[in-house]
Amino acid sequence: MTRCLQLLYRSVARYEDFHPSDLDILREAVRFNADHGITGMLLRVDEQFLQALHGPGDEIDALVARIKADPRHQHMEILLREETVDMSPFGNWSMAYDSLMGFEQNLGLQEDGHYPEISPERARDLIVVLAKTATSVDTYGSAFPYTRLPGEEDAAYLERLDGLA
Repeated sequence: MTRCLQLLYRSVARYEDFHPSDLDILREAVRFNADHGITGMLLRVDEQFLQALHGPGDEIDALVARIKADPRHQHMEILLREETVDMSPFGNWSMAYDSLMGFEQNLGLQEDGHYPEISPERARDLIVVLAKTATSVDTYGSAFPYTRLPGEEDAAYLERLDGLA
């Protein structure tokens, strides 16, 4: 049986929120993750990325190495990395995306200019919230243009994202 991992990381983006590179990252994530059995959600808030990932351990580890080397990110911090059940909390979504939820979860910059500390317990809670958000968006949709439409398959999602670029 393949060992599955769930992981949450935070990194600082080199570009401002909603820069065209965000769409590039999202499109690359959908394609790569679909090909490697990885699911998850990417959150963008206050010039940082938080990404929850679930999938085969070797694939997750290889992806993390790719992300660390990606020049669009810096200061990558693994907040949680642990073995988990095979069934993904993100369903079949290779990648979901949100930006507003980060503020709802108080993940933006604090008054002192720092990002909030995230304990392993908080990281686990965030993965649950991210998974519930992905499930909710899959069912009810979202007004945010980078977000998937209800029931939207990878190919249709990528085509729509390409149209936004």
